[in-house]
This record gives sequence, structure tokens and C-alpha cells, in this order.
Amino acid sequence: MAAVNGEPEPMAGANQRRGGAEGQTFLVLGERSEQSSWELSITSVHASRFGDHVVIGRDGTEQLRRALVLSKRSPRDPAVGETWRVTGPIQLHPEYGPQLHAEVALPLVTKGRAIIRHLATDKRFVGIGWATAERVWERFGETIYDIIRDRDLKALAEVVGADRAIAIVDGFGMLAEEVEIFRWLDRYGVSPRVAGAAARVWGLGAIDRIKADPFTMTLLESWKDVDARALRLGVALNDPRRLTAAVEEALAIRFRAGSMASPSPVLKPLVKRLLAPWTGDPAGAIDLALASGRVVSPAAELLQSRACRFMEEEVARQIGERIGREVPGFDGKLVVDAIAKVEEEIGYALTDAQREAVFMATTCGVCVISGGAGTGKTTVVRAILAALEAIRDGLPTSQRHGLEHLQVALAGRAVRRISEATGRPANTLSRLVHDIEDAGRHIDAGTVIFDESSMLDTPSIYRVLAQLPIEVNLIFIGDPGQLPPIGPGLPFHTMVKATGIPSVTLDIVHRQDDATGIPAVASAVRTGKAVGLRRFDPNVALTPGLYLFPASKGDVAAKTIAAFRAMCGRVPVYGKTAALHEMDVQILTQVKNGPAGSKELNRAVEVEYMGKQPNVEDWGLSVGSKVMWLKNDYSKAPQLDAKGKPVVDKVTGDPICAGFMNGSLGVITKPHPKGAWVRFDDGAEDAITAADLEKLTHGWAISVHKAQGSAFKRVIIPVVRSKLLDRTMLYTAITRGIETVVLVGDIDLINEIIEAAPASLQRNTALQFV
Repeated sequence: MAAVNGEPEPMAGANQRRGGAEGQTFLVLGERSEQSSWELSITSVHASRFGDHVVIGRDGTEQLRRALVLSKRSPRDPAVGETWRVTGPIQLHPEYGPQLHAEVALPLVTKGRAIIRHLATDKRFVGIGWATAERVWERFGETIYDIIRDRDLKALAEVVGADRAIAIVDGFGMLAEEVEIFRWLDRYGVSPRVAGAAARVWGLGAIDRIKADPFTMTLLESWKDVDARALRLGVALNDPRRLTAAVEEALAIRFRAGSMASPSPVLKPLVKRLLAPWTGDPAGAIDLALASGRVVSPAAELLQSRACRFMEEEVARQIGERIGREVPGFDGKLVVDAIAKVEEEIGYALTDAQREAVFMATTCGVCVISGGAGTGKTTVVRAILAALEAIRDGLPTSQRHGLEHLQVALAGRAVRRISEATGRPANTLSRLVHDIEDAGRHIDAGTVIFDESSMLDTPSIYRVLAQLPIEVNLIFIGDPGQLPPIGPGLPFHTMVKATGIPSVTLDIVHRQDDATGIPAVASAVRTGKAVGLRRFDPNVALTPGLYLFPASKGDVAAKTIAAFRAMCGRVPVYGKTAALHEMDVQILTQVKNGPAGSKELNRAVEVEYMGKQPNVEDWGLSVGSKVMWLKNDYSKAPQLDAKGKPVVDKVTGDPICAGFMNGSLGVITKPHPKGAWVRFDDGAEDAITAADLEKLTHGWAISVHKAQGSAFKRVIIPVVRSKLLDRTMLYTAITRGIETVVLVGDIDLINEIIEAAPASLQRNTALQFV
């Protein structure tokens, strides 16, 4: 379901069912007992789908014990072979008997004979089984701990060999360091999970780092918690470390709100609020932060964190180095022929601006193609790819090696759209970065085309450009009138305004028929002009056009469902949901909560339209439910060969998977022994289980942010006042519709939003291109 910040929340009911799931597996009954504390040598670990664990292990008397360790109570996941101290009340489980509910859970350095089990079962000690572990104990006894501490490899090697001796000493050394960090941070008042994160980020240096500057922890915890702890420990209100950290935190708050930099007058009140009850001048804190080098001033009265400055400078450098760089092997005749071939395939001629864009893209190292929704940007991409492929085919074979021309988008549905429109494969940006960073993919030369570039935030562009050599050309395509990225920065909008970057603007709308009125209204909204709309008639709900369904604030939700009902018709009978999905009706919301928010609208549609369909377990889903995936999962949707067997990577032996991508819409198609089978709009399909529920939500009503880059036959937009609603959101929502768009709400509110300056574009950055 769409959240206020554009991010959906897990499927309705999933969190409510958490207690039920734990009731079946982990929940205990009976009165709470007094606090108990065990040191368990862990023999088995059983994870729940929510990240919690039941650990079973032997205490000091070798008696088997069982404890529930909640993820928020432990610094990291427990592992077989380790020794953990668990403290909390013991309660009676209806099936498993006494079970300790850990309120404190920390790993310990192994003591006594427990080292035998640790060596034999912990995966970090490869090649050491029970027999070898027993020999180590028989030979050294308690002195084994001194040998490990002193790194006496020679003595150990006499029993286990050199390689295993190194593994034992290194493995215990890392554990000892980790345990020391956890203990120290626990005394310091840091939560277990944050302590685990600190250990992973800084290692043993975490202790010295935090002692030197307690505000280092603002990277991992909230300012409120870190500041309160530091003041309790005696840090003065005017301590330079506190003043500097407050300026950095103020910039971080602005960063999370979308700004890569901040004007000093805007930052000062925020710094003053963070430093209360200190009553000094925040300008002094800013001076300290600047003197430390942790904050910089790229322009007069403009402040920026060092990290944000570095990102923007790197993006500017990567773009600047490509300006003026020519595409090797360019041949004008090949481009003309490619354009002619595409025109023959699509049945109409490209406009002059479209042809100019194709020639620009095939001759420049970097360029920008902008234009309103439906102005033929994807058709241009098709012609560009055809031309680039023709140029590549004309190169000598030796120059084609490692040369690729790729198209990427942010959303799964957008990937499918551009793949279908261009006749060539596409990837999500996250998939491309994953393949480069984690799967070892190398792109030596060629082109990367970024579709819907207005959705790209600065950190995302920085991350992908850092992985691409200068020989890879860049084409950014998008609409600066649409919603800016959810993340910080306005890189595409800055590119469009930059005079030094080659650019073409498309201005003729092709997507929607002019007769629908969608292009004209969308253009008016984009430029801030008030609109007059035809009234929606539920009796002819499928008539193409853009309509207003008048509704007061209290009626918006009911009329939104009424519009959906008018478009989709009767509730489908058992097993017959295909026609419903073929109607391609999508509700686009600005808010998550409230009667007209995605949560309630999803619930209403699901209850009414899936009421006659077979349920999937107790998940709140049915066969035929429309769903949206919430998190990139690269282990889903394995590729199959002609015999239906998974295709595996020849190097790693792992299955090659298409993955389920964040934002993909899909349909539950059939039951499955593990739960249900789902097929997403980008073609990926696989089984989902109960463990996947937190990555899934209903998809009847989604946020406008999640719909950006997609198109639907029919769109219904409940318009309610919210902090996020401005003309960019309204324009983006309207232009998602191909045939019919219905705005549900008050025309006065709609025009008020259209005429006001877009709040979402009022971000501060210091990004500049030559």
C-alpha cells in the first residue's frame, strides 16, 4: 500500500498475523516468571519469517534449553556452535514446554569444553569436525584459550595442521573483538541491533571511535537518542563535538527531505532546535562544522555535507568528461536507414525533433532528451537503439567486444513497457547495479539509456556512474514536469537546464488521442493553468476522456470505489478474474492512510472483487488478487531451459534468476503447495510463501510515485489534500492514463493545486554542469 512518502507498506494483515504466526510457532502461555539467565552452547537455530529466532542449546550442566531471541534484542543472528547469554522470563510453550523469552541476548567467547562443540559445528571453522575438536581439547584443555589468544599457531598446527590452525585463531579473534564491542556498547546504552551494525561498520575501532566522539553514532541511531546519551555521560551543551554534529544532523534531515545542500538561513533554525536547551548562536556551530571540514560551503550561504559534495562533484565530473566525446564508427547513412526502418515498422514518420534526438544520441558521449508524457520518447529510444546496433555491426569484429547498448528504468512495469516498445530487453536500474557490483558483470563500452530519468536521485546516478567506464555513453530521457525522485537531488532537472549538455525537447503528444482531452489537460496542469473538466458519468464509464467525478472530502473514497465499480462491472464469478485484469483499471493515490488512502481502498476492492475467489492460506489474498512487490529479490523467478530445468551459472553453479523487482505489479494466478503462484507485469513468475508476505502488498490502489514510468488504460485519482500533493504529482497521475482518467474530488482544490508552485521541486542542490 502506498505510504505518505511514496513507499508502500507490507500487505494489509501481514503484521497483524505476526502474532498468530508466532502463536503457532513461538508464542508461550502462562504467567511470566522471574528473570533467568542461561549461557547456551547453541545446537540449533530456527528462524521465523520476521527475523526472530528460537535457539536451542546446552547450558553449563549440559541440559538442553530453549530460548526465543527477538531480532531487536540481539546484535546479530545467532549461529550454531556459538555460546550466547540469554536473559529473560521463562514461560510455558503449549507444545515445547519451558522457553526463555530473551530480553537481553549477547554472544560470548566460548569457555571450557564448549569449545569442542563450537569448533565442530561453527561454519567458520571449515574442515574441523567432532573428532578433531575432541583431539584439540584432549591435547590442550583449558590452555587452548591462551594458545588462541597468543596466536600460537605452531602448537595448534601440530594437532590440526597449519591451515586449520590459522582458521581457529582468526575465527576466535574476530569473535572476541565482536563480543568486546557488544559488551562495551551494551554498557554504553546502545541497543543490540545498533551495536551489531557498529561492529560491522567499524570493527574493533568502534569503541575508540565512539569514545572520541559519541556523536559518531548518529550514523546508526536517531539524534534524540545519541544526544540524550551523550549529555547523560557528561558531554557539555556547548561541546564542539555536539555543535558540529548538530550541523551535520540538520543537513542529514534536509537530505532525507530531498535536498543535497541547504541555505544557511534555512539551516540555522534547525540547528538551534537540535541543540536545545543550548541558547548560543547556531552560526557559531556552523563555523565549527566548516572548520572541521565535515561540512563545506560550495557557494555563498550554501552548506553541504562532505559526502553530498563528493557525490555531486563525481556526477558532474563523469558527465563533463563525456561532453563532446564522439561515438566511434558513426555513419550518418546507417542512422538514416535505421530511422526509415523504424518508421516502416511503426507506420508513421518521426517528427523533426525526434529525428534530431536520434542523430544527437548517436554522435554524443552524453545527451538529454526531454518532453512531456506521451511525446514519443520511447519511439526515439527504439530508433536510437536500431541506429546504434547498425553502427556496431559496421565496426570490425575486434572493436565489438564488450560493447553493449542497454536501456534501464526504475520500475518493473516501465521495464516491460520499454521492452515491448523497442523490441529489446531492458533492466531495472537496481538490477543493473546488482549485476555489476555483485555478479561481476563488465560493461566495457557502448551506451546506457536511462528511461524516466526525472525519477533518478543523485545517489543513484552516482552509484551507477561509478561503475561505468568513460567509454560508456549516457542518454538521459525523461520529463522534468513529472514528480522528482523520492531520493535527494534533482540531477535530471539540472541537466535539462545545463547549456553545455547536448539536449533535445520533444513537444508533440502521441500517447493519448487528442480527442480524449488528456493531452490538453495534462499540458495545462504541467504549466500551472487552471482546468475545466467534463463530468464523469458512471453509466458510460469506459468512454475515453478525462473527467471529474465531483466529491466532497467525505465522499472521495466512496466515489472512487463507485468509479472503479462502474469501469470494472460485476464482481467476477469463481475462477473468472481475467476479464477484470484486462480492464486495466488502476487507482492512484497521494496518501496511504485515511478513507481515500491506498490502505482502505485496497481493502475495499479486495473484499468486494475477490469475495468469490478461492483464498490463499490465511494471507488476505485470493487467486486473482492484484499485488505489488516491495523489495528487490534476485533469488526469485529462475530461468528455465527447454526441459523446464533451472539454468545455472557456469562459474558459481547458482540458478540464474530474473528476480522480483520493487514496484512490479502482478496477479496471484493459482495455488501452489508452498503458498501461491504469482506472475508480474515484467514477465517474472514464481511461487511465493509465507516468508514473502512482508515483501508484498495489494496492488489495486498504489502511490503515484510507484506508478511513475508506467501506463494504464484507465486511471482513477482520488484527490485529497496532503503535504505531497502538488501539480507534479497531479500531472504524473493524469499522464499514466491512456484512454480514460477520472479525477475524484473538488475542482476548486484541483485548480488550487495546479496554480501553486510545485513544492516537490523546491529542493536545494549544488550540482553544476559545465
